[in-house]
Amino acid sequence: MIQLQVLNKILSSGDASLLILNNLDQSFFSDYKAEFQFIKNHLDQWGKVPDQATFLSQFRDFDIIEVNENPNYLIDELYKDKNMRGLARTFNEVKRLLGEKNVDAAMALYIKASEDMAQATHLECIDIIEDGQKRYETFIERSNDFSKHYIKTGFPELDDVIGGWDRHEELATIIARPNVGKSWILLKVAIAAAEQGLTVGLYSGEMTELKVGYRFDTLFGHLSNTKLIHGNRDLQNDYKNFLDHLKDNIKGKIKVITPVMIGGTAGVTALRAFIDKEKLDILCVDQHSLLEDDRGARNPVEKAANISRDLKNLQVMKGIPIIAVSQANRAIGENGELGLENIAQSDRIGQDSTVVVGLSRKDDILSLHLLKSRDSVNNKTLKYAIDLDKGIFQFIPFDSDARGGQGSEEIRDRYELEYDRGNDEF
Repeated sequence: MIQLQVLNKILSSGDASLLILNNLDQSFFSDYKAEFQFIKNHLDQWGKVPDQATFLSQFRDFDIIEVNENPNYLIDELYKDKNMRGLARTFNEVKRLLGEKNVDAAMALYIKASEDMAQATHLECIDIIEDGQKRYETFIERSNDFSKHYIKTGFPELDDVIGGWDRHEELATIIARPNVGKSWILLKVAIAAAEQGLTVGLYSGEMTELKVGYRFDTLFGHLSNTKLIHGNRDLQNDYKNFLDHLKDNIKGKIKVITPVMIGGTAGVTALRAFIDKEKLDILCVDQHSLLEDDRGARNPVEKAANISRDLKNLQVMKGIPIIAVSQANRAIGENGELGLENIAQSDRIGQDSTVVVGLSRKDDILSLHLLKSRDSVNNKTLKYAIDLDKGIFQFIPFDSDARGGQGSEEIRDRYELEYDRGNDEF
């Protein structure tokens, strides 16, 4: 009945906005596909909804009824009707899979169906002139409470440029060629969020949870990663002391999952379950190419585009920042500078991202190139002298400092002296 009501409302009112603004297509009109398509084609060709006489000349048996319901009510009911039909098909397929004892496939299908549930959106206009006072109040709130709206990135200089990760609308991508330090940077981002008392999720598609843990110990405690991995006895006392006081020095949590833990490569559906189960405040993904496409595409470009699209939908649905790592392709210029075109496999990743940071590295100098930032300036480059074995990053204010200033060995030596003096704090 609701399909008939909506079509009659469109015909009687001639209101094309009901179609255009609500993204209505044939899938909403399973009982009246031809009738809907005639109205849509007439609108596309002539710029208006056909009148009733023109319509009835094509569909003589169509029931013309009077419809006085509010348009928003009709659209809400139409969406419910579509969702009910879609869920009925899904439940039948889930029942079949369960009968075959294919529980994982049944669960994935069920979760995917819940993600695809369509929600009606109603156009509500805002007068930005009348709304000025509300914007000022929001501005004051943002000025007074940074943590309510943004999460520190772990790089204060980057925070100065982009303001931090938007707590509700951020899908950021970090790109680099292999062995530059993408996973290190992502973990540094995770640690910064945990230091702010947040629950952080990290999907590690390649490294084991043990190696992720050792890298955490290096970045947070500045303990030699080489010695941790190789079990160097010289580090035992310092390591024990660090771990004994760890919970006193960091307020949040970092939850790690790997493919081994979930029985295979994660797709975005599994990441959604991860967010829900652990009640995550921010999700870090290492990396795009180590995710499975829940839609089953085989073509690498289509697969990457699907994953990016699903990550974007997940971010919008859950309202938490998602920071993902992606490979850069081989087409980087001789100067080593990156662009959005260097994101491997799909342009869609750059399009969906609110922030894109490109990494390049020469010896012990790491450069962060801000390739895209929706809310700030682009093409800003930040340089750091780094010692990844000790998890040390020192900002270099000017290019001349990178060429003639301190190298990572000098920074490491100076830090070790400071660490030895203040070791009791760890």
